[in-house]
Amino acid sequence: MRGATMRDEQRSVPIEEFDDLESNALAEKTFEIIDRLRPHANAILLALGGGILVLAAWVLVSSQAATTKSQAWDSFLAGLSGGDPQAFDEVVRRYPGAPAAEWSRLVMADMALIDGTELLFVNKDQAPPRLRAAAELYGSILAARPAAMLAERATFGLAKARESLGQLEEAKRGYAAVAAEHPDGALAGLAGSHAAALDRESTRQWYDWFAAQTIVPPAQKPAAADNAAADEKPADPPAKPQE
Repeated sequence: MRGATMRDEQRSVPIEEFDDLESNALAEKTFEIIDRLRPHANAILLALGGGILVLAAWVLVSSQAATTKSQAWDSFLAGLSGGDPQAFDEVVRRYPGAPAAEWSRLVMADMALIDGTELLFVNKDQAPPRLRAAAELYGSILAARPAAMLAERATFGLAKARESLGQLEEAKRGYAAVAAEHPDGALAGLAGSHAAALDRESTRQWYDWFAAQTIVPPAQKPAAADNAAADEKPADPPAKPQE
């Protein structure tokens, strides 16, 4: 009976007391953890503070990067509206590595290419420097491994610059690369036709003939040369290559 009474007394312990015991055990465990961490409190606070600083720096840098990117595109668009080559050079220098800077470099290359190809029919001596400048700019764009559209434009422009310089094999490879690597691009069909044209013997004959011609500005021709030219019929050039 005594054993039964003791069991009954044990059964009659209120549930709340068990809850208190569990709470006390949890509290003891919590304080034990706090005691363990107390010597390292400064380090923990420092780490938390460092994390907050890193987060704040990231937000600040992201904001500044977005602002810089916007300013770069604004400068690029201003250059397009004004048509001033110096404006694009300024974008390249002020925002190196930005997408707007790479597109500015492309516009500068296109301008040099246009100048060079026009000079071929006005003053051939002044054409090569501009064409080489265009080729260097296109090459610098491709060296940075740009996005697909920019890569397509730069590869095509580089091929055109080399064609204008008489480097026909290099130009043909460049056109073929545009057609093969960017089959869905806007320049794929045109590049393919250029590559096919440069593969024909008649095209090479025309470029050989053109390279042998002397072209200088009309203002620099002496009057005697004009009279002689009037008396002589120039040799007929080969048929201009069809693209």
